Amino acid sequence: FIIIILSSVFLLLIFDMCKIKRSCYQNINKSGSANKMGTKGENVKVLLKLQNVLVEEVSLIGKDSTTLSFGRVWLTRFQARNALDSQTLQDIVDTFNYLQTQFHLNVVVLAGRGESFCSGADLKEKADQSKSGREKRYNIQLGRRAIAAIENLEAITIARVHGHAAGGGFGLMQACDLRIVVENTRLWLPEVDIKLPLTWGLTARLIRDVGRAKAMELIAMGTDLAVRDAYRLGLVNRIAKDEEELDATVREWLAVLGTKNKSTLHFIKTQFSKLDIMVDLGRATDTDNDYLLYNRLLDASL
Repeated sequence: FIIIILSSVFLLLIFDMCKIKRSCYQNINKSGSANKMGTKGENVKVLLKLQNVLVEEVSLIGKDSTTLSFGRVWLTRFQARNALDSQTLQDIVDTFNYLQTQFHLNVVVLAGRGESFCSGADLKEKADQSKSGREKRYNIQLGRRAIAAIENLEAITIARVHGHAAGGGFGLMQACDLRIVVENTRLWLPEVDIKLPLTWGLTARLIRDVGRAKAMELIAMGTDLAVRDAYRLGLVNRIAKDEEELDATVREWLAVLGTKNKSTLHFIKTQFSKLDIMVDLGRATDTDNDYLLYNRLLDASL
């Protein structure tokens, strides 16, 4: 009788351990994706997998039983809050160049896995001094190229923003046509506090989006921009209270865009791109990134 009781207790312990192990695995998986990948009603197909970026084609069933298809780009360097090192920036350039010929996708969502949309440039990355001057200059311009690749995509883009959108991450958000942001997201441009000007052509884009005076305040003072204020200024289209509402809002907007004529959406995107005078003027600042290269060379010589 005692043996039977002990055997039962042992089996219960094993069962509980299995439940705990499964629960831990689910939590680890959630912290890795953190965005309900393949949620109910989604049919997900991987189109492209790079080192720090994943590209999916997602199909949803709309309210009228029609199928809505869109592209979804995940920044997958979640262990570093999707900080933008050279590899990630090159992945973004390659991703959006690839999407340029995915003509069946009229809308693309840009999102970040883990706790943040994007925490900006990776300040821990060290320049490879063995590279030629031309290669160093190419790499220092990758941020500008990544921003341009997103903007130049001939499909409407939606930024799905949560956690942090700092510096270059703020720029990725600006590069998208529509921006849906969780209310407690931290938006700010910290470059001045690390003794750098705002590069990647983002100064012109910020003047375009919020006006000269506010742009000067945000860039020169490095202060946070509350999401409510960003909405009031027209920088943000919609505010979500949490990630669940964020995803629901993205799906809602996708459903609306899915009812529109595809050719018309394409022409609308083209019109906005051609009329973006401030960004064209901002191309005069393309060599701003050379300051970063000069700064590194100066530091190396000291």
